[in-house]
Amino acid sequence: MAGQPVPLTIRLNDHAQALVVEPGDTILETLESHGYRMPRSCRNGVCEICEFTLLKGSVQQRYPEKRLHQDNEMQDHQQPVVMGLACTSTPLSDLWVHIKGLKRPGEQIVKRLTCDIVQVEGLNYDVYKVTLRMPPTASQAVEYFAGQYLEIVMPDERKAAFSIGSAPEAGRLLELHIRDASEFSKAIVTTLQTEKTIDVEIPKGDCFVNAATMDGETPIILAAASTGFSQMKSIIEHLLAQGVQNPIHFYWGARIAADLYMPELPLEWGVTHSNVVYHPVVSEPGDQCGWTGRTDLLPDAISQDFDTLKNAIVYTSGSPAMVYALLDACELKGLDEKNMHSDVFAYAPRPKK
Repeated sequence: MAGQPVPLTIRLNDHAQALVVEPGDTILETLESHGYRMPRSCRNGVCEICEFTLLKGSVQQRYPEKRLHQDNEMQDHQQPVVMGLACTSTPLSDLWVHIKGLKRPGEQIVKRLTCDIVQVEGLNYDVYKVTLRMPPTASQAVEYFAGQYLEIVMPDERKAAFSIGSAPEAGRLLELHIRDASEFSKAIVTTLQTEKTIDVEIPKGDCFVNAATMDGETPIILAAASTGFSQMKSIIEHLLAQGVQNPIHFYWGARIAADLYMPELPLEWGVTHSNVVYHPVVSEPGDQCGWTGRTDLLPDAISQDFDTLKNAIVYTSGSPAMVYALLDACELKGLDEKNMHSDVFAYAPRPKK
């Protein structure tokens, strides 16, 4: 419409796409409103952490007060370096800036941290709950999404991946569920029981949930086999902490009932949140188990419970065989493959037919 001002834009680093600037917003406010992140702290120009290099355009900096300009017409070796602070600089024209440490929406940097070992607690005959505490600065420096994992780094540099069982809302505390099922896992448990600290690399994994993206209506199906429970626990606790109202169906499959090592917790979710339904499933209960609940395989149970999964989204954790069997079963019910998420798809891709 005639008379309306043309919105200004900011081009970042070597990115071709430019961000639209809302009237009066600073560079920092524009970045964060579009999901970008950069180093920053005080937000008033004092700490000077949020520096940027102005490659082209003009800005008005509120503090320290000055106008910055760069026309980018000269050759690079002739061009003076113009620096500003993103938190107090408002664009006066279309801009092109360079920012060190800029992270795109969803982009994460894996870091190696030395964590305190807070507690190692047996949950059943072979699963241990491990609580770690990240360093004091890590809650700010390291961010992870619900459903991601970390790698424990042993003193001899061997690594092992474990889902993070705590939600991001837990802050510096990290919860892991470790099954004592091999010589290496035994060595890990022994190290955690005898040492005061352990190194981890965090965060990792593309199977995660962000509550802000939920629409409040789409059915969410979470399917865990064995200690895959820890990944689904992180997701559920994050969704509930953020007040997500989507219908949530949590399926936990195990070979025997004793493998459901925290049975009261998912029952509590169902009691305290009307949108959560818990479905424990045991495949081989045996005569001595005393199991009176559902006996089935996880893919079969989910397939039987839904007439259609056309509009559902599925997150699952388990062996590649279980995950792909579940994918096949859900596709027969109308699920679009892109709506199933699992780390298995990254580390054990199915051969193309």
